[in-house]
Amino acid sequence: MRIKVLISGLLAAALLLGAAAWSSVNFAMAVVAVVVQLIFAYAWPRMTRSETPWTLSVILSICALASTAATLFMPGATQTSHSVEVIAAGVLLIFITQVLRGASSEGRLAGVVSGVTGLAIVTQGSGWAAIGLTDGAFGTTLTTLLALLGAGAIAITRWPDRITFILAPLIGGALGALASALTFGPDWAPALCIGILSGLLVGSLRALALSSRSVRTISGVLALACGILLLAGALSWYAMALLN
Repeated sequence: MRIKVLISGLLAAALLLGAAAWSSVNFAMAVVAVVVQLIFAYAWPRMTRSETPWTLSVILSICALASTAATLFMPGATQTSHSVEVIAAGVLLIFITQVLRGASSEGRLAGVVSGVTGLAIVTQGSGWAAIGLTDGAFGTTLTTLLALLGAGAIAITRWPDRITFILAPLIGGALGALASALTFGPDWAPALCIGILSGLLVGSLRALALSSRSVRTISGVLALACGILLLAGALSWYAMALLN
């Protein structure tokens, strides 16, 4: 399953990199981000074995589209600032749908936890849309994906978590710093930060997935692969915004 997660992530990453290279169309990365968000919205409730998977999938899909649209078309303090409002509305929708199921329904608390967690992840995909609007979109995307690939190569091994959790950010940081040497890469400070954060992300989610044994189906594979990419987009955007 670890290899399947890596392969799925690589396919989505290739689409993101291709969209970043298509600099003449600012919305190209947003389109790919929305596709990844919708796949995650479908897979996440099924990976977490929600009692109402379709209801949560619809809410996550609506919030994914809203967060990305707000990033593209609504002005704010930052390009992703309206994601907070989308998350607030999504949390309210999740609570309402679970309450309407009735007091005798099973798994209402688990549904809330699953929905809110998925909501927090899926809205972060708007980070890729924000990156796509910047001049250095290709360099930032390539740096992030190189770091994720290096950390992912460590994550698919059978080494214990305490080793992979150290090696993944080290490899990710090294590859991020290496990418900064490329003429189209970001400066070394944000590149190094992106690499380390990407490694920590991969190492943490790898440990969580193995401990929960949730990645045993195609839904689990897609949810984990897409979730890593969505969170990595937000991490890279904030690293570039803060350190540039």
